[in-house]
Amino acid sequence: MMIHGGHMLSKYAYIVGACSKYTVELCALLNSLDHVGNKQNFHLIGIDIPESLTSQFDKLGYKVIHHAISKEEVEESRGISEVTCRKRYWYAGHYGVAYRAICILDADLIFTRNPIQFFNIAEKTGYILGPCKEQNKVYDDPHQEVDGKWIIEKGTYNDKDLCNSPVFIDARVWYESLMKSWDIFLKHGYKAPDMDAMNMCFLEAGAYDKIVKLAGLQWLGTNEQMLKPYIRVVERRGKLFNECGPEIFSFHGHYAHKKWRENQIQNRHNCAEGYLKASANSDSMAKGAMDLLYKTFKDMFFGKIKIEPFNYRHPEMEPEADYGDLWD
Repeated sequence: MMIHGGHMLSKYAYIVGACSKYTVELCALLNSLDHVGNKQNFHLIGIDIPESLTSQFDKLGYKVIHHAISKEEVEESRGISEVTCRKRYWYAGHYGVAYRAICILDADLIFTRNPIQFFNIAEKTGYILGPCKEQNKVYDDPHQEVDGKWIIEKGTYNDKDLCNSPVFIDARVWYESLMKSWDIFLKHGYKAPDMDAMNMCFLEAGAYDKIVKLAGLQWLGTNEQMLKPYIRVVERRGKLFNECGPEIFSFHGHYAHKKWRENQIQNRHNCAEGYLKASANSDSMAKGAMDLLYKTFKDMFFGKIKIEPFNYRHPEMEPEADYGDLWD
Protein backbone atom coordinates (compact mmCIF):
# COMPACT_ATOMS: atom_id res chain seq x y z
CA MET A 1 0.00 0.00 0.00
CA MET A 2 1.29 3.45 -0.94
CA ILE A 3 -0.07 6.64 0.64
CA HIS A 4 0.27 9.92 -1.23
CA GLY A 5 -0.42 13.32 0.32
CA GLY A 6 0.01 12.82 4.07
CA HIS A 7 -1.12 10.28 6.65
CA MET A 8 -4.16 11.81 8.31
CA LEU A 9 -7.54 10.17 7.79
CA SER A 10 -10.21 12.38 6.30
CA LYS A 11 -13.81 12.25 7.48
CA TYR A 12 -15.00 10.50 4.32
CA ALA A 13 -13.41 8.52 1.49
CA TYR A 14 -13.84 7.29 -2.06
CA ILE A 15 -13.30 3.60 -2.92
CA VAL A 16 -12.40 2.88 -6.56
CA GLY A 17 -11.20 -0.22 -8.39
CA ALA A 18 -9.26 0.09 -11.65
CA CYS A 19 -6.81 -1.77 -13.85
CA SER A 20 -4.34 -0.31 -16.34
CA LYS A 21 -6.97 -0.25 -19.11
CA TYR A 22 -8.69 2.57 -17.23
CA THR A 23 -5.58 4.73 -16.87
CA VAL A 24 -6.96 7.59 -18.99
CA GLU A 25 -10.34 7.54 -17.26
CA LEU A 26 -8.75 7.30 -13.82
CA CYS A 27 -6.51 10.29 -14.56
CA ALA A 28 -9.55 12.36 -15.53
CA LEU A 29 -11.51 11.21 -12.45
CA LEU A 30 -8.68 12.15 -10.08
CA ASN A 31 -8.25 15.55 -11.72
CA SER A 32 -12.00 16.19 -11.61
CA LEU A 33 -12.14 15.58 -7.85
CA ASP A 34 -9.26 17.99 -7.39
CA HIS A 35 -11.04 20.51 -9.62
CA VAL A 36 -14.24 20.47 -7.52
CA GLY A 37 -12.26 20.96 -4.30
CA ASN A 38 -12.36 17.47 -2.84
CA LYS A 39 -10.40 16.96 0.40
CA GLN A 40 -11.54 13.41 1.17
CA ASN A 41 -9.24 10.39 0.90
CA PHE A 42 -9.25 8.32 -2.26
CA HIS A 43 -8.60 4.56 -1.95
CA LEU A 44 -7.47 3.13 -5.28
CA ILE A 45 -7.70 -0.64 -5.63
CA GLY A 46 -5.23 -0.76 -8.48
CA ILE A 47 -4.02 -3.48 -10.83
CA ASP A 48 -0.94 -2.64 -12.91
CA ILE A 49 -1.55 1.11 -12.74
CA PRO A 50 1.44 2.71 -14.54
CA GLU A 51 4.03 4.56 -12.51
CA SER A 52 3.65 7.52 -14.85
CA LEU A 53 0.28 8.09 -13.17
CA THR A 54 0.91 6.94 -9.60
CA SER A 55 4.04 9.12 -9.33
CA GLN A 56 1.87 12.22 -9.71
CA PHE A 57 -0.70 11.51 -6.99
CA ASP A 58 1.08 13.96 -4.67
CA LYS A 59 0.08 16.81 -6.98
CA LEU A 60 -3.55 16.45 -5.96
CA GLY A 61 -5.17 18.40 -3.15
CA TYR A 62 -6.26 15.24 -1.33
CA LYS A 63 -4.71 11.97 -0.21
CA VAL A 64 -4.59 8.99 -2.58
CA ILE A 65 -4.06 5.61 -0.93
CA HIS A 66 -2.99 3.12 -3.57
CA HIS A 67 -3.55 -0.55 -2.79
CA ALA A 68 -1.56 -2.33 -5.50
CA ILE A 69 -3.18 -5.73 -6.03
CA SER A 70 -0.84 -8.65 -6.64
CA LYS A 71 -1.20 -11.25 -9.37
CA GLU A 72 -1.77 -13.83 -6.67
CA GLU A 73 -4.75 -11.94 -5.30
CA VAL A 74 -6.14 -11.49 -8.81
CA GLU A 75 -5.91 -15.23 -9.39
CA GLU A 76 -7.48 -16.04 -6.01
CA SER A 77 -10.29 -13.61 -6.82
CA ARG A 78 -10.93 -15.23 -10.25
CA GLY A 79 -9.78 -12.40 -12.44
CA ILE A 80 -9.14 -8.70 -12.82
CA SER A 81 -12.77 -7.69 -13.37
CA GLU A 82 -13.85 -9.60 -10.29
CA VAL A 83 -11.42 -7.56 -8.19
CA THR A 84 -12.28 -4.17 -9.65
CA CYS A 85 -16.05 -4.76 -9.78
CA ARG A 86 -17.14 -7.38 -7.26
CA LYS A 87 -14.43 -7.24 -4.65
CA ARG A 88 -14.54 -3.44 -4.38
CA TYR A 89 -17.50 -3.93 -2.02
CA TRP A 90 -15.30 -6.06 0.19
CA TYR A 91 -12.66 -3.33 0.12
CA ALA A 92 -15.39 -0.76 0.78
CA GLY A 93 -16.29 -2.62 3.95
CA HIS A 94 -12.71 -3.38 4.92
CA TYR A 95 -11.35 0.15 4.53
CA GLY A 96 -14.63 2.00 4.89
CA VAL A 97 -15.16 1.30 8.59
CA ALA A 98 -12.38 3.80 9.35
CA TYR A 99 -14.55 6.59 7.90
CA ARG A 100 -17.90 8.12 8.75
CA ALA A 101 -19.13 7.51 5.21
CA ILE A 102 -17.68 6.42 1.87
CA CYS A 103 -18.49 6.66 -1.81
CA ILE A 104 -18.07 3.56 -3.99
CA LEU A 105 -17.15 4.47 -7.57
CA ASP A 106 -16.43 3.22 -11.05
CA ALA A 107 -13.16 4.53 -12.46
CA ASP A 108 -14.78 6.12 -15.53
CA LEU A 109 -16.71 8.85 -13.73
CA ILE A 110 -16.16 12.61 -13.91
CA PHE A 111 -17.26 14.89 -11.07
CA THR A 112 -18.55 18.35 -11.91
CA ARG A 113 -19.55 19.31 -8.36
CA ASN A 114 -18.30 18.36 -4.90
CA PRO A 115 -20.82 15.83 -3.50
CA ILE A 116 -19.93 16.45 0.15
CA GLN A 117 -23.58 16.83 1.22
CA PHE A 118 -24.33 13.25 0.19
CA PHE A 119 -21.55 11.95 2.43
CA ASN A 120 -23.14 14.01 5.20
CA ILE A 121 -26.55 12.43 4.66
CA ALA A 122 -25.11 8.90 4.66
CA GLU A 123 -23.20 9.59 7.86
CA LYS A 124 -26.02 11.25 9.80
CA THR A 125 -28.91 9.03 8.73
CA GLY A 126 -27.52 5.64 7.77
CA TYR A 127 -29.29 5.96 4.43
CA ILE A 128 -27.76 4.40 1.31
CA LEU A 129 -27.80 6.87 -1.60
CA GLY A 130 -27.20 5.94 -5.22
CA PRO A 131 -28.49 6.56 -8.76
CA CYS A 132 -31.59 4.64 -9.77
CA LYS A 133 -31.68 2.25 -12.70
CA GLU A 134 -34.06 2.65 -15.63
CA GLN A 135 -35.09 -1.01 -15.43
CA ASN A 136 -35.54 -2.46 -11.95
CA LYS A 137 -34.62 -6.09 -11.46
CA VAL A 138 -36.89 -9.03 -10.70
CA TYR A 139 -34.87 -11.64 -8.83
CA ASP A 140 -35.82 -14.97 -10.40
CA ASP A 141 -32.63 -16.14 -12.14
CA PRO A 142 -30.93 -19.28 -10.74
CA HIS A 143 -27.61 -17.39 -11.02
CA GLN A 144 -28.87 -15.23 -8.15
CA GLU A 145 -29.13 -18.18 -5.78
CA VAL A 146 -26.72 -18.65 -2.88
CA ASP A 147 -25.82 -22.30 -2.27
CA GLY A 148 -28.89 -23.17 -4.30
CA LYS A 149 -31.20 -21.07 -2.10
CA TRP A 150 -32.66 -17.56 -2.17
CA ILE A 151 -31.50 -14.99 0.37
CA ILE A 152 -34.61 -12.94 -0.42
CA GLU A 153 -37.97 -14.15 -1.71
CA LYS A 154 -37.76 -15.47 -5.26
CA GLY A 155 -39.55 -13.19 -7.70
CA THR A 156 -38.95 -10.03 -5.68
CA TYR A 157 -39.31 -6.88 -7.77
CA ASN A 158 -36.77 -4.38 -6.47
CA ASP A 159 -38.13 -0.88 -6.82
CA LYS A 160 -35.12 0.33 -4.82
CA ASP A 161 -32.65 -1.02 -7.38
CA LEU A 162 -29.46 1.06 -7.42
CA CYS A 163 -26.63 1.44 -9.88
CA ASN A 164 -23.31 0.51 -8.32
CA SER A 165 -21.62 3.90 -8.79
CA PRO A 166 -21.62 6.27 -7.08
CA VAL A 167 -23.03 4.81 -3.85
CA PHE A 168 -22.79 6.88 -0.66
CA ILE A 169 -22.91 4.65 2.39
CA ASP A 170 -21.81 4.35 6.01
CA ALA A 171 -19.73 1.17 5.88
CA ARG A 172 -19.93 0.86 9.66
CA VAL A 173 -23.70 0.37 9.39
CA TRP A 174 -23.78 -1.80 6.27
CA TYR A 175 -20.49 -3.63 6.74
CA GLU A 176 -21.96 -7.13 6.65
CA SER A 177 -23.91 -6.47 3.44
CA LEU A 178 -20.85 -5.11 1.67
CA MET A 179 -18.70 -8.05 2.69
CA LYS A 180 -21.39 -10.61 1.92
CA SER A 181 -21.91 -9.35 -1.64
CA TRP A 182 -18.37 -10.57 -2.34
CA ASP A 183 -18.49 -13.67 -0.13
CA ILE A 184 -21.55 -15.18 -1.84
CA PHE A 185 -19.73 -15.01 -5.18
CA LEU A 186 -16.39 -16.32 -3.98
CA LYS A 187 -17.64 -19.16 -1.77
CA HIS A 188 -21.35 -19.80 -2.28
CA GLY A 189 -22.06 -20.19 -6.00
CA TYR A 190 -23.51 -16.77 -6.75
CA LYS A 191 -23.07 -16.02 -10.48
CA ALA A 192 -25.20 -12.95 -11.19
CA PRO A 193 -23.62 -9.50 -11.75
CA ASP A 194 -22.06 -7.59 -8.86
CA MET A 195 -24.83 -4.98 -9.02
CA ASP A 196 -27.42 -7.66 -8.27
CA ALA A 197 -25.31 -9.01 -5.42
CA MET A 198 -25.04 -5.57 -3.82
CA ASN A 199 -28.74 -4.82 -4.10
CA MET A 200 -29.88 -8.25 -2.94
CA CYS A 201 -27.64 -8.08 0.12
CA PHE A 202 -29.04 -4.63 0.95
CA LEU A 203 -32.60 -5.98 0.80
CA GLU A 204 -31.70 -9.04 2.87
CA ALA A 205 -30.28 -6.74 5.55
CA GLY A 206 -33.56 -4.80 5.76
CA ALA A 207 -32.32 -1.69 3.92
CA TYR A 208 -35.43 -1.17 1.78
CA ASP A 209 -36.62 1.87 3.73
CA LYS A 210 -33.05 3.18 4.08
CA ILE A 211 -32.33 3.42 0.34
CA VAL A 212 -32.60 6.82 -1.34
CA LYS A 213 -32.65 6.71 -5.13
CA LEU A 214 -30.88 9.61 -6.84
CA ALA A 215 -31.70 10.73 -10.38
CA GLY A 216 -29.50 8.97 -12.90
CA LEU A 217 -29.55 11.96 -15.24
CA GLN A 218 -27.70 13.96 -12.53
CA TRP A 219 -25.05 11.34 -11.73
CA LEU A 220 -24.46 9.00 -14.67
CA GLY A 221 -26.25 9.96 -17.85
CA THR A 222 -26.63 6.31 -18.87
CA ASN A 223 -29.03 5.42 -21.69
CA GLU A 224 -28.00 8.69 -23.37
CA GLN A 225 -29.97 10.72 -20.81
CA MET A 226 -27.66 13.72 -21.07
CA LEU A 227 -28.09 13.82 -24.86
CA LYS A 228 -31.89 13.86 -25.07
CA PRO A 229 -34.11 16.94 -25.46
CA TYR A 230 -35.47 18.43 -22.23
CA ILE A 231 -33.01 16.50 -20.04
CA ARG A 232 -29.80 17.01 -22.06
CA VAL A 233 -26.73 18.63 -20.52
CA VAL A 234 -26.39 22.40 -20.89
CA GLU A 235 -23.91 24.89 -19.47
CA ARG A 236 -25.10 27.77 -17.30
CA ARG A 237 -22.63 30.21 -15.77
CA GLY A 238 -19.80 27.72 -16.19
CA LYS A 239 -21.65 24.80 -14.54
CA LEU A 240 -23.39 21.75 -16.01
CA PHE A 241 -27.14 21.34 -15.60
CA ASN A 242 -29.88 19.21 -17.09
CA GLU A 243 -31.97 21.32 -19.46
CA CYS A 244 -34.99 20.65 -17.22
CA GLY A 245 -33.25 22.29 -14.25
CA PRO A 246 -31.34 19.90 -11.93
CA GLU A 247 -27.61 20.35 -11.48
CA ILE A 248 -25.28 17.60 -12.68
CA PHE A 249 -22.88 16.18 -10.10
CA SER A 250 -21.07 13.65 -12.28
CA PHE A 251 -21.25 11.77 -15.57
CA HIS A 252 -20.17 8.29 -16.54
CA GLY A 253 -18.76 6.68 -19.66
CA HIS A 254 -15.80 6.10 -21.94
CA TYR A 255 -15.60 9.69 -23.17
CA ALA A 256 -11.97 9.33 -24.22
CA HIS A 257 -12.99 6.84 -26.89
CA LYS A 258 -14.26 8.26 -30.16
CA LYS A 259 -16.09 5.06 -31.12
CA TRP A 260 -17.96 5.05 -27.80
CA ARG A 261 -19.06 8.66 -28.24
CA GLU A 262 -20.23 7.99 -31.79
CA ASN A 263 -22.19 4.97 -30.58
CA GLN A 264 -23.94 7.09 -27.95
CA ILE A 265 -25.01 9.58 -30.61
CA GLN A 266 -26.30 6.75 -32.81
CA ASN A 267 -28.21 5.15 -29.92
CA ARG A 268 -29.90 8.45 -29.17
CA HIS A 269 -30.76 8.91 -32.86
CA ASN A 270 -32.38 5.45 -32.94
CA CYS A 271 -34.34 6.32 -29.81
CA ALA A 272 -35.66 9.54 -31.36
CA GLU A 273 -36.68 7.76 -34.54
CA GLY A 274 -38.37 4.96 -32.62
CA TYR A 275 -40.34 7.15 -30.21
CA LEU A 276 -40.94 10.36 -32.14
CA LYS A 277 -40.28 9.55 -35.83
CA ALA A 278 -38.28 12.76 -35.91
CA SER A 279 -34.59 13.08 -35.26
CA ALA A 280 -32.94 15.87 -37.28
CA ASN A 281 -33.21 18.63 -34.67
CA SER A 282 -32.65 16.34 -31.72
CA ASP A 283 -29.57 14.90 -33.48
CA SER A 284 -28.11 18.39 -33.53
CA MET A 285 -29.00 18.85 -29.85
CA ALA A 286 -27.37 15.54 -28.97
CA LYS A 287 -24.16 16.44 -30.80
CA GLY A 288 -23.97 19.73 -28.94
CA ALA A 289 -24.54 17.97 -25.63
CA MET A 290 -21.89 15.35 -26.41
CA ASP A 291 -19.43 18.07 -27.42
CA LEU A 292 -19.98 19.76 -24.05
CA LEU A 293 -19.48 16.52 -22.09
CA TYR A 294 -16.38 15.66 -24.12
CA LYS A 295 -14.93 19.14 -23.62
CA THR A 296 -15.52 18.78 -19.86
CA PHE A 297 -13.84 15.38 -19.89
CA LYS A 298 -10.83 16.78 -21.75
CA ASP A 299 -10.58 19.72 -19.36
CA MET A 300 -10.41 17.26 -16.46
CA PHE A 301 -8.03 14.88 -18.22
CA PHE A 302 -5.54 17.68 -18.84
CA GLY A 303 -5.52 18.74 -15.18
CA LYS A 304 -2.83 18.60 -12.51
CA ILE A 305 -1.93 15.01 -13.34
CA LYS A 306 -0.66 14.64 -16.91
CA ILE A 307 0.19 11.41 -18.69
CA GLU A 308 1.74 10.71 -22.08
CA PRO A 309 -0.47 9.89 -25.07
CA PHE A 310 -0.95 6.14 -25.05
CA ASN A 311 -3.78 3.72 -25.76
CA TYR A 312 -3.87 1.95 -22.39
CA ARG A 313 -6.95 -0.07 -23.32
CA HIS A 314 -5.46 -1.43 -26.55
CA PRO A 315 -1.65 -1.01 -26.33
CA GLU A 316 -1.16 -2.57 -29.75
CA MET A 317 -3.03 0.33 -31.41
CA GLU A 318 -2.01 3.89 -32.05
CA PRO A 319 -3.69 6.42 -29.72
CA GLU A 320 -5.73 8.00 -32.51
CA ALA A 321 -7.08 4.61 -33.57
CA ASP A 322 -9.37 4.59 -30.54
CA TYR A 323 -9.02 7.92 -28.78
CA GLY A 324 -9.81 10.16 -31.72
CA ASP A 325 -8.83 13.77 -31.13
CA LEU A 326 -8.18 13.49 -27.38
CA TRP A 327 -4.49 14.12 -27.99
CA ASP A 328 -4.96 17.10 -30.33
